[in-house]
Amino acid sequence: MDILEKVIFSLTSDEVRRFKILSNRFKAEDEKKLLVLFDLIRSDKHGDEEQVIIKELYVLNNAQTRNRYYRLRNKLLENIEKSLTFYHFKYKDSIHAYYDIQLSVMFRERGAYQLAQYFLKKAEKKAKELDQFHILEQIYHEYTQLALKDIEIDIESVLERRKSNMEKVKILRRNSEALAIITQQLKRSNFAREKSSILELLEKTQKSIEASADIFHSTEGKIQIFRTVSALLLQKEAYAQLVTFARNNIHQLESTDQFNNDNHADRLLMRLWLVNALFKTCHFDECEAQLHVFEQEMVMYRKQNYFTYLFHYTNVRINVLKCLGKNEEAGLLIKEALNTRELRNEPEHEAHLLRSLADHQFLKQDFEAALDTLAQLKKAEGYELLNEDARMFLDVFEMVVHVGAGRLTYPDDQYSQFKKAYRRLLKEEVHARVSLFWEQMIKVCSSLGKGKKVNLKDNLSRLQDLVRDGEHGSNEILIYDICLEAQATGVGYDELFLKRMSQLRK
Repeated sequence: MDILEKVIFSLTSDEVRRFKILSNRFKAEDEKKLLVLFDLIRSDKHGDEEQVIIKELYVLNNAQTRNRYYRLRNKLLENIEKSLTFYHFKYKDSIHAYYDIQLSVMFRERGAYQLAQYFLKKAEKKAKELDQFHILEQIYHEYTQLALKDIEIDIESVLERRKSNMEKVKILRRNSEALAIITQQLKRSNFAREKSSILELLEKTQKSIEASADIFHSTEGKIQIFRTVSALLLQKEAYAQLVTFARNNIHQLESTDQFNNDNHADRLLMRLWLVNALFKTCHFDECEAQLHVFEQEMVMYRKQNYFTYLFHYTNVRINVLKCLGKNEEAGLLIKEALNTRELRNEPEHEAHLLRSLADHQFLKQDFEAALDTLAQLKKAEGYELLNEDARMFLDVFEMVVHVGAGRLTYPDDQYSQFKKAYRRLLKEEVHARVSLFWEQMIKVCSSLGKGKKVNLKDNLSRLQDLVRDGEHGSNEILIYDICLEAQATGVGYDELFLKRMSQLRK
């Protein structure tokens, strides 16, 4: 008796009913045959006579129909397993091994020991694939429980695997404890206000948990720490600390030749976070230099990670070029990227590139071209994939472009529709400056439309506390006080933008 027959014969009436309910939702011909095969096996009408079953399903019995039959059997077993999982547990791939363990326990308690062993093997395979060492320990425990029953198990081999796994569990436990301590200490630290250094904090943590020291020295451990710490620093917007941390981490791993083919993706991720943090802290020259290194690293190991990081590299480089006053060079890079098939095949990437193109055209004061690009962007497949706040900032940007093109009534005409479209977002404190900026643009444009002189100081005073210097390149696209100053003084946004970037440049 094969495993499929054993599973079907073990099903309760409720499990059969649930499986049929799920299966009846499918209308395809092969899916209908699943139920026919299920009933044929469950009725045991033909026993082990596969040839008879094949003829009943497909009329003919030849090589082609036999292949279809075996594929159908595999599909049926897979569907029954999923049905059992849905019926008894909440199905989730990342914890699939747990479900197989539970199925094994269920069959063991029923006395179906061979089925119990089958599902333990499945659980072990899945847990190994996902490096789920703690789950493997549970699986090996279940093997020992099953070995007490009337079934033959190579328990010596199981115990050997358990011993090897236990060493990994100990390391994993120490590492997870260290990461937990680091995470909690970072969450309690306010790097924006305190003078404490992330490197000093990590050194102090290392000394306090010597039992977990291996995580601070092994390549894998350093990468784990980098991922954890960097994510927390990004959440806190502690970009200066991230620059220091990323520089130090990359230097340590490079100087000890710990980067290799296997962890090359992690190397590129570290470099990406470093260049992003350098950009955020206005270290434009160093950022440009690091981008050249990044470009060289992307082509290593036969470009195995090249297209994974190409968009991110391109996006940062475009923004850096704009801040360095190399807008024409940025425009060429944008057009080159838009003509790269691997980038255009990703709708969201194409949307971001079109946004950069519109910004490039705006900085050239080619307002009509920018509006055409924005219209193209809003029709693109990737537009709907953008976050809601990114779409909101695009509408703000579009309003400014219209004003640049001389449509001074546009802000007032569109404001009610804008507020209605983004009502939820505009209630959030983080977006308070968006509404205020739009309202100030209405006032400035109204004064200009009436030929009145704009009191720039008065218009900027309310906005000043809400403006965040250095937010260039973010989803907001524009720096709001520069927009108001450009409209009030008649000086081009591009000129004021480069002046601000020169002041911020480090």
